Amino acid sequence: MTASTVIIGAGMAGLAAARTLHDAGLPVTVLEARDRIGGRTHTDRSLGVDLDLGAAWIHGPIANPLVPLARKHGVGWGFTDFLNVHGGAVMAFRADGSRVDEAEYTRGVQFFPGAYARLHTSLLTEKPDSTVRSMADLLDHGLPGQEELSGDAALGFYYTSRVRIRYEDAADLETVDWRLSQNYTKLPGGDLLVYDGGFGKLAQGLAAGLDIHTGVVVERIDYGSAGVRIATSQGAFQADRAIVTVPLGVLKANAIAFSPPLPQGKQAAIQRMGFGRYEKLGLRFPRIFWPMEPHRFNFLTDADPPLFMAWLNNAHYTGEPVLVAYHAAGLARHINGWSDAQLIAGALKALRTLFGPGVPEPVSYVRTAWEADPFSRGSYSFARLGMEPGDRAALAAPVGDRLFFAGEATHPHYWATVHGAYETGVHAARQVMRVCAR
Repeated sequence: MTASTVIIGAGMAGLAAARTLHDAGLPVTVLEARDRIGGRTHTDRSLGVDLDLGAAWIHGPIANPLVPLARKHGVGWGFTDFLNVHGGAVMAFRADGSRVDEAEYTRGVQFFPGAYARLHTSLLTEKPDSTVRSMADLLDHGLPGQEELSGDAALGFYYTSRVRIRYEDAADLETVDWRLSQNYTKLPGGDLLVYDGGFGKLAQGLAAGLDIHTGVVVERIDYGSAGVRIATSQGAFQADRAIVTVPLGVLKANAIAFSPPLPQGKQAAIQRMGFGRYEKLGLRFPRIFWPMEPHRFNFLTDADPPLFMAWLNNAHYTGEPVLVAYHAAGLARHINGWSDAQLIAGALKALRTLFGPGVPEPVSYVRTAWEADPFSRGSYSFARLGMEPGDRAALAAPVGDRLFFAGEATHPHYWATVHGAYETGVHAARQVMRVCAR
């Protein structure tokens, strides 16, 4: 008898697992709580562009499984030069709205990666018992040569070391374990913004021909020698086994009951791991009033809290009058308590500081609320202070031959990325296939 598998979640991990099993000729059903597929990849078109409200970049195109998939499904991308390697890609502003000297600012931006690498190598090899634990501790320790930076170079260093890292981890630096962060591997080739079709188009391509049920909220999973029984808002589903791909935030909240309970080691790992916050505000204006060339705008505000520091120039890619503001970690939680009117007013205040009082009101906007979303409860995982080195492996480990796990948080090296989620889905599907072949 051919074995059956139910996959919980139609995000990138769930779709990758389903696609792999389906293409191998195995019956598979996908249950998705939302009324759409894609999970934390969600392409919105309300501003007249393909704007990804969740994951938006292919991080490192070389040897990245998403690149051939994107080509296959007609998804377009453009390079984002975060470090301004080629010049003109990052336009930065001081707190008063004046432009920084690009060359000096870039010198500070590009100083950080090498100095950071030298410091963490030194601490790991020469001072393995150092009390430096959090990313904030590491940066407070001081990077070699940092004292030689001043003026706009110091601003560039500050933005890269204190702001950009917060956005990469979606976490406040005091909560990030810098040692465990070294297990993350960045693929080479830079960062590609997916702007033509978005990740939504890629998800639709992966989902073609699959048995996917949306609007089905999984409430309980019973598993044992007879298989799995999945209780949902739309009735019960029976299968031989299940692959659980829901976000770490959902598992941390115990939103799904398991019977018998998950192993203690897995439960402990789930609670120790970090799950970050990352929110976006997309604004469409009646006209483009900003330079087209830069990929990003950095605002070195001295406000407390320092909001609206990071902007994506969507017009550079699409030619449309759209800007996107980003907030991460504690800043994301701060603005999540704001009304739409407050958020737009804050954005306009920042933009008028940068581009003058003539900045018009937006004609439309879209904002995210990933932390408030019951089916994500945050954005993506990070190496949290207090985690143990084996926690990701513990989360990924199957429970017998009935329950399997996938999702970006389970990847040992590519967590917080779409390609990491995709790879874990394929891996879990292959685990199921090996069980089925016994």
